[in-house]
Amino acid sequence: MENLRGHSRTNTMLSAAIEFGGMTRDVFVRNLSVAGAMIEGRALPAQGQSVVLHRSDYSIQATVMWRAEGRCGLSFTQLVPVDDLIRRRGAPAHQGRVDAIQQALRENRAIPSFDESEALVGAAAIGRRLADEIGYALRLIEAANETLGNDPEVLSRHGVVLQQIDEVEQLLRKIEERLTSERAQGRH
Repeated sequence: MENLRGHSRTNTMLSAAIEFGGMTRDVFVRNLSVAGAMIEGRALPAQGQSVVLHRSDYSIQATVMWRAEGRCGLSFTQLVPVDDLIRRRGAPAHQGRVDAIQQALRENRAIPSFDESEALVGAAAIGRRLADEIGYALRLIEAANETLGNDPEVLSRHGVVLQQIDEVEQLLRKIEERLTSERAQGRH
C-alpha cells in the first residue's frame, strides 16, 4: 500500500459507495489522491478493515487507515487514475451536464445550457434512474439535515427551515419507497 500522505490530494465532493463486511454504504469522497481518499458517510468501517470503494466502473481495494466523526481515510492497494474518477468514466449521459453545472457554480460562472444534448437523455432513461436519483437526493438531504441539526447555533437560528428540510426529506423518502416498490413489482 502506498502512503496516502505522500501524494498531492484534490478536494472533491464525489458520490461513491463503499463495500465492507457484506454491506454497501453510500459515501462522499471528500479528497482524493492516486494512493488514497478521505470519505464521509454513516456507519463507516473500523480502522484496519479492508474495503472496496466503488465509483462509476471502478472498484478500488483499500484499507481504512483512520476513522473519526463520520469520516475515514483510505489507503488504496494500487495507484488509481484520479482524473478518471473525478470525471466518472462510464457515468450516465446526464452526469456530464451535472458536472459542468457544479464546475460553473464553483467558479461563480453562469450555468451552461444543454438544449442540444437533451435528446441523449430520453424519458425511458430518466424513468429507469428516477428512484436511484431520488434516493441519492434523499441521502444528501439527510446528511445536510443531520449536520445542521447537530449545530446548536444553526438549530436556534434556523429551526423552522430545518423543519421544512425535514418535510422535504420525508416526501422524498415516500417517493423513493413508491418508485422502488413499483420497480420491484415490475412496473417502471
